[in-house]
Amino acid sequence: MEWIELIFPKACEGCGERGEYICSKCQKKLVYPEGICPMCCRPSLGGWTHPRCRKKRGMDRLGVGLPYRGIVQQGLKKVKYKSQWDRIEFLFRLGKEKFDEQVLGEGSKDLVVTSVPMWKEKEKERGFNQAEVLARLVAKQYNLEYVRMLERVRVTKPMYGLKREEREKNVAGAFRIKVERVNKRVILVDDVWTTGATMRECAKILKDQGAKEVWGLAIAR
Repeated sequence: MEWIELIFPKACEGCGERGEYICSKCQKKLVYPEGICPMCCRPSLGGWTHPRCRKKRGMDRLGVGLPYRGIVQQGLKKVKYKSQWDRIEFLFRLGKEKFDEQVLGEGSKDLVVTSVPMWKEKEKERGFNQAEVLARLVAKQYNLEYVRMLERVRVTKPMYGLKREEREKNVAGAFRIKVERVNKRVILVDDVWTTGATMRECAKILKDQGAKEVWGLAIAR
């Protein structure tokens, strides 16, 4: 056990039991999200994009591990605002079974991992980008390459409280590519999926640069 855990032992967000951030009893109460199409956000088996929703510059699949509510939401906020990085690894392990079946069970041939970028000043202030921390975990777990393919070129408004159309307008033109050519299937990682506006905008840039497919992967929805 790390010395820090002796002084500040882990406790369950739900019931306070010591040992893990979410104890086994509270894990059983989680209602895991079903697969949805990343383009229209309606139910879809395995998170595949509906044939009618497919676009040349669109996303091809979405994998989500956990529900973004209650104890999971509380934990992710502590990652973002209190820099409790080890929670990311815990939540990733908790959602790993879903990741396996929704996205990564298809084989790793031609797969590369990247993440939704944070505005450079905000990342400098916070000290890390939680999406990149998660993406590097994904790459390590599945023996894949992680590449910083995208960068954010302007400040965007906080997404909280914005409608879907407002979110899409907010992120339009906010990203650019950092690599010359992709030519692979890309796993695009973010911490939370809400309406998907940010991931869909990033997917457009990746597809323009030659990505064969773009699969989204998020800790929670």
